[in-house]
Amino acid sequence: MKQFFISFTLIILSISAFAQKGLIKGNVKDADTGEDVIGASVSLSGTTTGASTDIFGNFQFNAPVGNYTLVASFIGYKKTTQEISVVEGEEVVVNFSLPLDAQELEAVEIVAKANTESAGALMVERQNSDVMIQAIGAEEMSVKGISDAEDAVANVTGVTKVESRGLFVRGLGDRYNNATVNGLVVPSTDPNKKVIDLGLFSTDVVRNIDINKTFNPSLYGDFAGATVNIVTKDYPDEGFFTIGLSGAYNSIATGNGFKTFADGDMEMLGFSGNGRALPTEMYNREVPNSYDNSFSPTYKTAGPNMSFSAAGGNLYEFGDESAFGFIASASFDNEYEIREGVKRTYRAEGTTINNYDSKEYIYSTNTTAMGNMFYKINNKNQISFNNIFINESANSVLDLQGKHEELGREEPIFRERNTYTQNTVNIHQLLGDHKFGENDRLTVSWGAGYSKSRSQEPDRRQLTYRDLEYENGEFTGKLFANAPDDSHRFWSDMNENTWSARIGATYGLGEYNEYNDTYRSNLSVGYNGSFKDRTFEWWMSTLSIQGVPPRIDIDNPQEDLDQNFADGTLTYKPIVRYDTKFNAVMNVNAFYADYGYEIVPEKLKMNVGARFEQGYQEVAYKDEGTTDPNAPDNLNIKETSNFLPSLSFKYSLNEKSNIRLAASQTLIRPMMSELIPFRFTFANGQKIVGNPNLENSDVLNFDLKYEIFPNSGELFSVGVFAKQIDNTIELVTKASAITEFTYVNAGTSHVAGVEIELNKRLSNIFQNGGEWLSRSNVGFNTTLLTSQTDLSGSAGQFTNEQRAMYGASPYMVNANVSHEANIFSDNVTSIFTVTYNTFGDRIVAAGSQGAGDIYERSYGTLNFVWKNKIGEKISLDLSVKNILNPDITLEQEFTNGTQGVVETYKKGVDAKLGFKYSF
Repeated sequence: MKQFFISFTLIILSISAFAQKGLIKGNVKDADTGEDVIGASVSLSGTTTGASTDIFGNFQFNAPVGNYTLVASFIGYKKTTQEISVVEGEEVVVNFSLPLDAQELEAVEIVAKANTESAGALMVERQNSDVMIQAIGAEEMSVKGISDAEDAVANVTGVTKVESRGLFVRGLGDRYNNATVNGLVVPSTDPNKKVIDLGLFSTDVVRNIDINKTFNPSLYGDFAGATVNIVTKDYPDEGFFTIGLSGAYNSIATGNGFKTFADGDMEMLGFSGNGRALPTEMYNREVPNSYDNSFSPTYKTAGPNMSFSAAGGNLYEFGDESAFGFIASASFDNEYEIREGVKRTYRAEGTTINNYDSKEYIYSTNTTAMGNMFYKINNKNQISFNNIFINESANSVLDLQGKHEELGREEPIFRERNTYTQNTVNIHQLLGDHKFGENDRLTVSWGAGYSKSRSQEPDRRQLTYRDLEYENGEFTGKLFANAPDDSHRFWSDMNENTWSARIGATYGLGEYNEYNDTYRSNLSVGYNGSFKDRTFEWWMSTLSIQGVPPRIDIDNPQEDLDQNFADGTLTYKPIVRYDTKFNAVMNVNAFYADYGYEIVPEKLKMNVGARFEQGYQEVAYKDEGTTDPNAPDNLNIKETSNFLPSLSFKYSLNEKSNIRLAASQTLIRPMMSELIPFRFTFANGQKIVGNPNLENSDVLNFDLKYEIFPNSGELFSVGVFAKQIDNTIELVTKASAITEFTYVNAGTSHVAGVEIELNKRLSNIFQNGGEWLSRSNVGFNTTLLTSQTDLSGSAGQFTNEQRAMYGASPYMVNANVSHEANIFSDNVTSIFTVTYNTFGDRIVAAGSQGAGDIYERSYGTLNFVWKNKIGEKISLDLSVKNILNPDITLEQEFTNGTQGVVETYKKGVDAKLGFKYSF
């Protein structure tokens, strides 16, 4: 809470009054073709006030009252100016037609900040980049109605979101990916995951997201899928202050009965406070005098999903070159969900072991605060200080009713579990960029950061009942507590600290090309360091029955429980073990060098480089079943050194098309929790034992891509990729008296596929559509993929020793179409966007002991977004998401050719209305 209030205070203090201004708006076109120029710079001469054109070639920005020279410029065009007068409260409409003239480039000076929120500017950056990169900016996220970084990345070619399992890139899940913020490592909030949940990052704090699916030496080498870098907003071109409010209706949850456990005054806002605190006695595994929280749920009506945001910022100029800028924002979102369906487990022949009807009530929140400051020392030196606070919570009640043979009974049982999780992340970063020498021959970029994350699961409560009865409107059952997992209270706490640093320098060699602003060759060297320490501990207190199991009112159990505790029928029994904690350290020191050379000037460029990465992993834990708190810790240490080479070529067929080739070697390290040889029991009941003998996986990567940029903001690309992963780390069934899993190095895996991407203006496809088509865009990307994992050399008991990789879909498709119009008046600009994405069936769990693999079945998601800009101060947006409301289904396939549903539910249709006002 302290960090939240500090961040919020910063936001309030940062907002200041802004002078009265007028509006400058217009359009920039190519004088020869009439095409809109995307990413062009339009600014007031001699100042940094300006803007870049959007995907339709439009620009607008506020300016103080006065007379100015307005400058429009873009690479490859003549700089064009117009004289204007800005009047308070009035609009100035200025349209430019830029003629081509490469000879004028030496006279062009772009004084406005590069707009990397713009889709057009990012497309230009992608075209000119020496390495393969994809990016999505704040502008595109806004048009598509994307609310967080995870959903944004899921719109990129080859990326798909596996329900509750995060992002998969080219069929490769969490362990094969990396995430950074402004190039610096940040901690995870899940003890069983490597990558921080990208859904924590609201688009309110994101400027753009870079997705690197190929390796270059400046990136950490521990990935095979992608490295995702979130670039946060830094400062505005001019002062602003906005507030936003939205409300959403969910077709399943809103207005319907909702069950929850409300234990703290702040839980509606996503903060547990002391409402679920671990009793002091539990630290010593002793029975507390009392537990404050009730086993009786609260019944209410689910309200609408609400969102509130506020943001402000300004830029202050000092002299000709210096400036100070800041941006601050805060947002809060909540969501009600009800998921109703079934949950089942099966024997190898396809008959059910457990067969539940399930209903889950989920209330979740996300609170984000950001305060970033920027200081431009001069045109060649700048530093920034970034601060982000994120808090995410989820309060869920899961009701299961049905057959549960694993409890040794065939009659129906009822189980109710309340789980509250709170994840908090604090990020602090200091960044700098510097340029030296004529034509910026030497550039230096550096950063240092500290991040802290905490993940809590406080006072999880579960009761299990048998011998169910319905009588006189009352639902009762006999309490069942034969094993710790039946009826209990549970707490867990994970803390992780991450220190990270980076510094890189690039020196231009050979001839300087004024047209491209590049040198014939360049040498880059640098260092990356990441230092993590993590602690994780859990506590558990089970209910124990003395004598005859009591009959309990299931809808309101606490009163009956209190009576049975009072007469001694029920007692609490803490788990007295000390193998419930581990400490882990993971340090990486890396040095890299990269050399880029234009073999054929402006045609063929080669980049060759290597990274030397030294890794250190340490985990400390006690043996499973340890009851002595003073027993010594086991210490497992792994030190590795890896040389990771990379080679890439870029061949420019002409000014609009490139062929790219990349090859590299990377690695995959075991995660901290995977190296600890004692049993974790996760919330879903899955039991996993770590393996201290795990070794790194080695990865060979190959990519070949052809891309063409036919017009401004347009793209067509087709590429192929292949990967070989040796010593693949897989989760396998362990031979034991109970069903549990462990990790092994399981041989070799292969992934290969084809990626196709298209972004096109409809007027360039259909010639007779007039202005309507010229203001319409279509986007499409698809990935066709094949993969195989060979598990024949591992000790696991697999039904299919050769199968597709976990989470790998045979195809993934994202499509969108957007249209800009002024249907109400010239003062109201509307953008309509329809998006659709789907994927092929994918394995979410490997079958064992004769039972088949479990697949998530294909489904499609259709969304509609209608954004309206009313004048210069008001935005009114409508979105309807998950319009098709498909069944989300997991099915298991059996060797006799039959199939069985493991889980199914619907999310419901979401209709959202949002309002934003700019002061």
